[in-house]
Amino acid sequence: MVRNVFIIFFYLIICIGHTVGSNPGIDSLKQVLSVKVGKNLPQERLAEIYLMLSEEYESANPDSLIFFTEKGLELYDKPDYKSWIYLRLLNSKATYFYSEGNFDKAKSLYLELLKYASLIEPRDYNFEATVSMSAGVSYRKLGMTDSTLFYYNKATDLGKISGDKSTLSSIYYNIGAMYFARERYNDALSNAETAAKYAAEVEDINMYMYARILLASAYSRMGKFAEASEILKKNVEDALKKNFTLLAMSSFSPLLSTYQLWGKKDSARIYLSKYEKYIEAIPAGSPTALEMLGVRASLYNWMGEHKKSLDILLGNPQMLAQISYDAYNRLLAHNYEALGDYKNAFKRIQEAYAYGDSLMKTRVNTEMSELNAKLNLNAKELEISRLENAHARQKAANLRIGIYMGVIIVVLSIIVLILQHKRKIQRKESELISAKRYIDGLENERKRLAKDLHDGVCSDLLGVIMQIKSNDVSDEQRDKAVCMLEDIRLGVRSISHELMPPSFQFTDLDEMLCNYFAKTERQTGIHIEYKSHSDKDWNHIPHKVGYEMYRIVQEIISNFLKHGDNSSIFINMIQEKEMLELTVKHNGVWKDNEKSEGIGMRTIDDRLKTIGGEYFISKGNEVVLQITVNLLGNIAKG
Repeated sequence: MVRNVFIIFFYLIICIGHTVGSNPGIDSLKQVLSVKVGKNLPQERLAEIYLMLSEEYESANPDSLIFFTEKGLELYDKPDYKSWIYLRLLNSKATYFYSEGNFDKAKSLYLELLKYASLIEPRDYNFEATVSMSAGVSYRKLGMTDSTLFYYNKATDLGKISGDKSTLSSIYYNIGAMYFARERYNDALSNAETAAKYAAEVEDINMYMYARILLASAYSRMGKFAEASEILKKNVEDALKKNFTLLAMSSFSPLLSTYQLWGKKDSARIYLSKYEKYIEAIPAGSPTALEMLGVRASLYNWMGEHKKSLDILLGNPQMLAQISYDAYNRLLAHNYEALGDYKNAFKRIQEAYAYGDSLMKTRVNTEMSELNAKLNLNAKELEISRLENAHARQKAANLRIGIYMGVIIVVLSIIVLILQHKRKIQRKESELISAKRYIDGLENERKRLAKDLHDGVCSDLLGVIMQIKSNDVSDEQRDKAVCMLEDIRLGVRSISHELMPPSFQFTDLDEMLCNYFAKTERQTGIHIEYKSHSDKDWNHIPHKVGYEMYRIVQEIISNFLKHGDNSSIFINMIQEKEMLELTVKHNGVWKDNEKSEGIGMRTIDDRLKTIGGEYFISKGNEVVLQITVNLLGNIAKG
């Protein structure tokens, strides 16, 4: 059976019972190649041998995995998507991409496999289920939660049809690990128990131990440290008795983490010393070694040896392929802070917090609850489907005849604190922060200019007026000069008031705009026609939205006066069903020949970002600018 790489969240753990050099399965396959490769061995049979070698090395050596995979694919002059051997070789290649941290390539290849595997008759639902789960975990590594849940659901449906208990065990395990990462430990616990049950029924020792690791980790997070440590210690001892060193170390890492959560430093030190020789035997640079390095970095930080912890983290950047971005940066921040490097500590903690998004977490938790309900509902149906599809599975098994290799299980490790968030969310938050800073700076500058105009120019002009009134000049000249200066003073005073922020304490947006349009008509002579309608009180509009919309309207009118003909302006504002819509039409000719919209349109765009609004502008026989704002989101924030 092909074993896909089911890797989610923190680490990739690769486990086999013997070292590669002494593996009898690998030795026998190499012997077949050396004896029969030159004796007209059929292409499909030779490709199958390379596939078996690649699957065997999947558990121990990624370089050998890709070497034999490529050797098998080279036997085909062109892609043969109707051959199960060819599809499984592609699956091994996708597994290699995943183990190297190239999750995007792995995801694309898994999706290609799903497309063609479903077209072959009879269908191998077990293969499709495992590939779907692999696609899901690849999306999970890429931070694409919606696609992750979609392919987890798909794997569940295909697993139901297949009824293969090893595959079902892996599916329940991965979904349980997903719940664990979401801190839903009761759901993680129930899925781990189901995974262990299926693994025990088919005597899959590796999957059984991994399910118990998930079980113990859930207990640990629920504060049941004694139960968790007993499960993990038994796992370690049972694996060592069978000479499964790497499998034992996969349980040893969460055991150390359990003692850390429990606050038992002495126990952690004792077990580190007890199993040190096994730790040293782990191949350097392997995923299991990187997992152990991550645990040791956390332990050193906990024990106060921050320099050692920092050296491990910075000296092994490839750990980012195994550890969550959030946990990695938090650990670095704690070490820097303890060592007095507050600049780097602040930088790292900012990186960690950039992925916080409670709204997304709530939505995804809802979708995961639906998935869990689906799994519980179908539990009995899975057993029935297994019996109904026994004949179909037998046909699929005939296609995988040959030497059945020893146990090769690739599994995940658990212990994740907070999941990564989509990079798209991070970029959006950065844009909002930038827009807010820009608007704040703009408002501060407006206040400064208003104060300077009012306290400086207006006061000086008033002084000149008083002086002229006292000088010995003709009444006609004096009155004319006084009138001119008074007009200047009133104009500057109007500008200063225009720059000062409007107050909505005793009025609302509708009334403020009415006053503003009336004043603009008087000052410019341009006809402004304003209509408004609301299905509720205008005071329903949040202060923040009202303020920004007032400033946006000022900027729009200013743009029309600057770039358009002196003609009429028509404004319509509607508030309905928690939506605010503003339409501004100018029937003159738009004269802006610049390639960009200029600083005015940038200001409008930045202000709209801060209140979750959008705008659309069209230029034809008349200029039309439409703005929409969702009031519901702003009311919730308020």
